[in-house]
Amino acid sequence: MTKKVPLNVYGISVYHPDNWQIFINPNNKFTFNEGLIKVDKVKGTKKAEASLSIRWAKMLQDITLDEYVEELEKQFERKQKRSRNKDQYRINSKSKLTLIDGTDAYLLENEFVANHSIYRILGKDELIKVLQVMFYSPESKRMVVASLSTASESLEKYRADFMDILSTLHEDLQTTGHHQQTPLESAY
Repeated sequence: MTKKVPLNVYGISVYHPDNWQIFINPNNKFTFNEGLIKVDKVKGTKKAEASLSIRWAKMLQDITLDEYVEELEKQFERKQKRSRNKDQYRINSKSKLTLIDGTDAYLLENEFVANHSIYRILGKDELIKVLQVMFYSPESKRMVVASLSTASESLEKYRADFMDILSTLHEDLQTTGHHQQTPLESAY
């Protein structure tokens, strides 16, 4: 892959290839407490496309990472039932890992077969593989989930590169020391 550059949004950071494109949907919330941003690989063949979505949301109460993953598993089961088994949703594996800043996280490997156009990269039912890394920040009370979606062949070919990207996910809430108001700030 190419050189990686940092993306930092409301203190959530990840390093991604510098030739990937950032997308912000104006219809989604985009605040410190809740948001979604996508960084997509759009060059090359359709099968080589990859999409990195980063979501964050402030939790109403403290939650453990284990509880969150358990709830995700239940949601996958409900989605499968709701689609009357037309779509397939499956968590293939889950494991704990430590991110670059020492934060405990979960890695989930999911797959789904989608028969609706939002996921149909090739115009037919397609197996989409998803690597997800997630962590909970007790400091900001946010759950942070990075999901990298791609076609099955692309995942196998670029797995190490994709894991390198996902392992850089972290929260960086550095604050400056004593803040003095600038003339511009005092004018408002």
